[in-house]
Amino acid sequence: MHNFPQLSVRWVFIAAIASFASVPACSGSDDETQASSVSSGAGAGSSSGAGAGSSSGAGAGNSSSSGAGAGSSSGTGAGSSSSSGEGSSSGSGGSQPTGCKRGLAYGYHSKADMDVLSPAVSWWYNWTHVPDEGVRPDYYKTLGVEYVPMVWGGGNLDSAAAGRIASEIPEGAKFLLGFNEPNFGAQADLSAAEAAALWPHVEAVADARGLELVSPAVNFCGGDCQETDPFKYLDDFFAACSGCRVDYIGIHIYTGCKGEGDNQAQWLINHIETYKSRFDKPLWLTEFACDSAGSLGEQKEFLVDALEYLENEPRIARYAWFSGRADNVRNASLLGDDGELNELGQAYVSAPQHPCGDSTER
Repeated sequence: MHNFPQLSVRWVFIAAIASFASVPACSGSDDETQASSVSSGAGAGSSSGAGAGSSSGAGAGNSSSSGAGAGSSSGTGAGSSSSSGEGSSSGSGGSQPTGCKRGLAYGYHSKADMDVLSPAVSWWYNWTHVPDEGVRPDYYKTLGVEYVPMVWGGGNLDSAAAGRIASEIPEGAKFLLGFNEPNFGAQADLSAAEAAALWPHVEAVADARGLELVSPAVNFCGGDCQETDPFKYLDDFFAACSGCRVDYIGIHIYTGCKGEGDNQAQWLINHIETYKSRFDKPLWLTEFACDSAGSLGEQKEFLVDALEYLENEPRIARYAWFSGRADNVRNASLLGDDGELNELGQAYVSAPQHPCGDSTER
């Protein structure tokens, strides 16, 4: 459900997932063919989708079974984020990001877009392994913004493809994102066993470039799914991938906007608390938004509460809003015209961050 203006997309509707009482519906993702042409088996870029609006939510339930990622809680790498302040609606072009956590899931940056986001967005990804055409070869580096590549799916992923991907990743990359929502038929579409069998090729890319590695990014799925439950998918992935290297757990979360009590992001928080109880590694929340916002103002209330939690939660190593511009999650775009932040974008840039190095780990 993430239709960028210049693309045709595959629409995915996600039903609500029940746990305890009723749980807010989480989205699936629609792959977006990236504007930049990519020559590899990593798959086209992708984006992720909003589910149905949710009604009440106990989160996904805390069924703890520590399971999957056994292994250490590998360093938070991403550092904690920033106490930024004030950000602004227009970027000065040369401002350096104040924090390390806050990123953006978006694949069509222009230099002007990057300028206005860079005061607070320290990294971004675009569902592929080469940067957006509009900011190549390294304009983003002049602003202190980090690019994070992804191996999107299984496709033709073999040793040769892994070598090609590794050679095409730009200098300066530190992390590699794994498969995009493989439990979705409309996304990477891999069973947990298939993803595990292909994972050595993803490891090979990371090893060749000295990159830390983020697991397949999962989400709740309804209809055309390899697995509806992201927690079970990761359990099965790790069971089938004994000895595989994963440094961080990748997750996507879409919920309704109302939350519980005074916290508009409580349903998102509930889901993250479940991931914390089930897995012992740091978490990368690489797509999130409220999927039922009737206005930018309503989305903004969700965003503000979500960012306060994410900045102060030590298990969240990094997070990325979906998205810069998107037609398929209502009122979730941060950007208006080229190089212009809308009301929501101004809130994302100006929300407080923890400075890099000021760890929230405990």
